[in-house]
Amino acid sequence: MKFKYIILSVFVSSVFWTQSHAQSVDDALIFSREDNGGSARMKGMGNTQTALGGDISAIGGNPAGLGFFSRSDMSITFDYLGNTNKTAYQGMNSNSKKDNFGIDQAGVVFSFPSSNYRSNSGWLNFNVGLSYNKTQNFNNRLTYEGVNNQTTIVNALSDLMANDKIGDFRSDFAKSNIVEQFEDPNMGYFSLAKEASDKRQYNDIITRGNRSKTAIAFGSNYNNKFYIGATLGITSFRYEKNTQFIENGWTKSRDEILADNPNSVYADPANNEYDFVEASYELFDNQDQVTEGSGVDIKLGMIYKPATDWNIGLTISTPTWMTIQDDTRAYTDVYYYDDDTAKDPFHVYKSDFHPGEYDYNMTTPWKFGLGLSKFFSRGLLTADMEYVTYNTMRYSSANYSGGGNYDNINRDIKNLYKNAVNFRIGGEFLFTNILSGRAGFNYFGNPYKDGIKDENYSGSLGLGVKLTNSLYMDLAVVHQVNSYNQTAYAIAEDFWKAPSPVASIDHKRTSGVLTLGAKF
Repeated sequence: MKFKYIILSVFVSSVFWTQSHAQSVDDALIFSREDNGGSARMKGMGNTQTALGGDISAIGGNPAGLGFFSRSDMSITFDYLGNTNKTAYQGMNSNSKKDNFGIDQAGVVFSFPSSNYRSNSGWLNFNVGLSYNKTQNFNNRLTYEGVNNQTTIVNALSDLMANDKIGDFRSDFAKSNIVEQFEDPNMGYFSLAKEASDKRQYNDIITRGNRSKTAIAFGSNYNNKFYIGATLGITSFRYEKNTQFIENGWTKSRDEILADNPNSVYADPANNEYDFVEASYELFDNQDQVTEGSGVDIKLGMIYKPATDWNIGLTISTPTWMTIQDDTRAYTDVYYYDDDTAKDPFHVYKSDFHPGEYDYNMTTPWKFGLGLSKFFSRGLLTADMEYVTYNTMRYSSANYSGGGNYDNINRDIKNLYKNAVNFRIGGEFLFTNILSGRAGFNYFGNPYKDGIKDENYSGSLGLGVKLTNSLYMDLAVVHQVNSYNQTAYAIAEDFWKAPSPVASIDHKRTSGVLTLGAKF
């Protein structure tokens, strides 16, 4: 089925207590989807930066734009981000939200005119820019719930037992009284929780952290016709993810257990284990992840003016070569009750804590940008196209020993992702010499193959105010919509003869951006 690869990725990423790496194809995309940091002016115009200059955003956008500065400039940008999520899962709708405030960008550009500046011929300046940009904000809370009568998360946990190469989790969870071996031990374990009955399921996912880039850039202007620049970026990020999946249901009857194992101890009324037959249960599956990383990348840019009112821009961005550390922990608790009205459990199972530490390298995609700007007497229009090679994302060993155990996950990345095109368009209009208005639109190409849902676009509005000859202020509001599907838990579908449950998510992000700047 078309969804099999994303199911596999979620499955692999959830195996914290086995030999499988905590890294997943999903993490590769999460840590590769960054925005060019920008001022409120650029964000108001849809963050279209490839064919524009004279803004501090050029440090992270197109460094050739630094060549447009004839004065030094410094600015700081504040951002208020509001996340809202609407979800549909197993016939029920849910809502959740999370807000965050912080510094989105800060930078300075030093303008150094050359000796040719007065003659207006040859190389006219050599400018230097320094900046901090927040390129990803991970802060969000996603919740969804519903009633599932096809599968149970115990199916997924049974799959983990079958794939546990060390055996620590398998031997631990076998004591939970929610799984039992098949009659043929080679088949592994089956769920004592009823699949074909109503189970209330609730998933709470909290993510925190951000990704930022500190950069130094150089830009120069030749004859007011050709501009060239380069940026060296140093990336760092911290990503925290806390997930709790809760399931309420009933265990199987004696006859249902005998169908999978005629010799089951749970089916013998003379055994204490018989107490767990047709019992009410509440299961809590908890997973915590902290991922930190750092890396470097290089961006090259050019802008050419075929006429005074036209700009053509080009950027080439190398992958970010990152070193990453994962710290993970997982544990599962199960409470058993005589019926669904009982307040006190007759038995409680608490699993061991299953930690994991992983060090590895990751390479993000290449990016190629092409932009065009047209200037008018009272404003401008600009558009960008960006080509992103998502299927070139790769994991490798932290000791640079080659692919090794990462061959399978790298193959999954290549099978799941494709190259994508992002499109941005924006404009600015000068109402007066003091006040300007801006608007923009972004479309982010779907990185998935096989028609997997991932709709992602944004719109923006902005205002600019020239406070004095040296001071300025810019405001922008950006509203982004991302609609996608998420697997609540992944199971071996062919084995269990049932699909993995999927939640449909509409994620909306609204940012209020304020930039304060001064020229000197």
